[in-house]
Amino acid sequence: MKKVYRIGVGLGVLLVAGVVAVVAILMSTDFNVYKDLLAEKVEEATGRKLTISGNLDLALSLTPSIAVQGVAFENAPWGSDETMIKIDELAAEVELVPLISGDVEVKRVLLRGVDILLETSSTGKGNWEFDPQGDEHEETTESPSGDGSIPVVNDLHVSDVRIRYLETQAGVEHALVLETMTLRAPSRSAPLELNLDAVYNSETVSLSGTLGSLSALRGNDMLPLKLDLSLLGASVVLDGTVKSPRQAKGFNLGFEVAGDNIADTLKRAMVMSGAGSQSPLPANPIKMSGAVRDVPGGFAIDGLQLTLGDSDAAGNVALGLDGVRPRVTADLSSNRFDVADVQAAGQSNEDTTDQQADDGRVFPNNPLALGGLKAVDADLVLSAKQIVVNGMNLMNTETNLSLKNGHLKISDFGMDFGGGRVDGLADLNSSEQPLILTMDVQGSDIDYGRIVEDMTGKKMLEGSLDLSLDAKGQGGSVRSLMAGLDGKLRVVSKKGRIDSGALALLSGSLAGVLGDGGANEIRCAVVDFDIVDGIATSKATVFETGGLSVVGVGKINLKDETLDLYFDPRAKNPSLLSVAEVGIVAGGTLKDPTFRPDAGDVVKGAAEIAAGIATGGISLLVESILDSAVSVIDKTDYCALALAGKPLRPDPAAQSESSSESAGQQPETPPAQGQNDSGDAVEGLLNSLFGN
Repeated sequence: MKKVYRIGVGLGVLLVAGVVAVVAILMSTDFNVYKDLLAEKVEEATGRKLTISGNLDLALSLTPSIAVQGVAFENAPWGSDETMIKIDELAAEVELVPLISGDVEVKRVLLRGVDILLETSSTGKGNWEFDPQGDEHEETTESPSGDGSIPVVNDLHVSDVRIRYLETQAGVEHALVLETMTLRAPSRSAPLELNLDAVYNSETVSLSGTLGSLSALRGNDMLPLKLDLSLLGASVVLDGTVKSPRQAKGFNLGFEVAGDNIADTLKRAMVMSGAGSQSPLPANPIKMSGAVRDVPGGFAIDGLQLTLGDSDAAGNVALGLDGVRPRVTADLSSNRFDVADVQAAGQSNEDTTDQQADDGRVFPNNPLALGGLKAVDADLVLSAKQIVVNGMNLMNTETNLSLKNGHLKISDFGMDFGGGRVDGLADLNSSEQPLILTMDVQGSDIDYGRIVEDMTGKKMLEGSLDLSLDAKGQGGSVRSLMAGLDGKLRVVSKKGRIDSGALALLSGSLAGVLGDGGANEIRCAVVDFDIVDGIATSKATVFETGGLSVVGVGKINLKDETLDLYFDPRAKNPSLLSVAEVGIVAGGTLKDPTFRPDAGDVVKGAAEIAAGIATGGISLLVESILDSAVSVIDKTDYCALALAGKPLRPDPAAQSESSSESAGQQPETPPAQGQNDSGDAVEGLLNSLFGN
């Protein structure tokens, strides 16, 4: 028994002596002799040279440590610098006992003074793509198996890490400096604590929070996370879970975004990304929240809540990425949406290089920038209780929008506007060349008095109108669309009132048209145009008060934007005969219209254009305007004719006051310009209203 004991003691002493001898040998070994071997193995694996100019040290204990200084890794042969990675210092401490069971548990990692250059070649190849010894290696997407594939790191400390990314093809450079980054976990079951301070393209970025436990990460279990991000003058909070963290799948993350100035945030973001410095939005505070999750083929945002300035929106949004183009599906609602809150900021006075020169036209000739319509597909359902556009309030707006391969369809569009209702649809097909636009808009009981008051702050009119627009055109610009436009426009107003004082009329006789009480009834106002191949022809244009009818005839040429219209006043009672003596010719262009009392040679052009619409009355008017004028009374009910949709012309059978009972007498017309005071009064009015 003693012999066995002695043998055991001897073997124990021998084992301890052996361990001590091994440790002594390891501690006395200069591991720098292995630097060349390590560099050789790295080159075999990557085809690049690894240089270690500093010491390679190993310290043995229950937590052995390794440290290395002065590491340099060679860049790709085509790279802009000889070195891809430089490391001043790398140190790690590893727990010895867990290695017995095959686990790698790193107690502490220190990484300091690192320069990393990432770049792409002229062909788009990255310098991180290795070609070891020119051999072709088959890529594999299989991930390492087993729980030990991810080492446990209890304390990671990174400082002074500089990363540059060069896109050679785009000529863009990005720079990231990790000033400090720490990642700590006291135990495998404790949450990972993350803190990061960085600078990306001159913008400070701060990130802090927790990422769940190391055990969950190693086991690919549900990983909770909560992160606070601060950048670009805004804050972002993420709080949720990731079902499969190692595959970055199955995430459901609540988010909150807040910023005091969205314009400043976007401007800084664009400067940081090299996309310019002009913010597309005005300065407004922003708040946004919701939950984002991954779905088959894309992502979804549930419970979106957005406030931007005085505007708000809420709903659900989905983004599909598995098709030919990204696809957006959304169902959004708003209590109040002011277009000014999202209206692009105007260019500065100095920035006029891209503005089109003034060619005297209203319709721009710039090609319509509709390329973005082909970049994404969309199905949107939108509703808003109030939309504010330049002071006008559009209430209870609803619309369905569909966009597919550049073909935009707006259906079931409707809104309350000016106390009435506007409904319609539109179709813009940019997949065809030239693009095709069709639209059909119907409006009823629209209070134009309220609209004018909202826009001007002055109560000048009372009344409502109905409108109908049916149009179709094709072309690559607004100008070409209008030049070939076909359709119909009809606007009808009945039983309105006008404030004569608000118009600042210059003559007593003109004020008399509207009555002496400061306001008078507008029996009707009708504008009815047929549009064929860019020529809008007046089918019925009439404005009638209790004492005066004004009938308009002529055309608007949408091709060259010229006007050729004549407005013929007709007195309905003797007190207004002097006012009705002078007609008005509208000429010039849409941008620079002219209005003047008629002269015979001017009226002839309008009469010829209006042939077939105002044949009888205008022809007689032109013939008789050169003769001495006798005032006439015209009691034709032009309102009834216009409201019935019939073509209008001044009645050639109107009777003079002195012979109104005599049938068949031909009408006489007002004198030409300069023949009496009424012509001067009309000219003064036109000058005051239109500046001509």
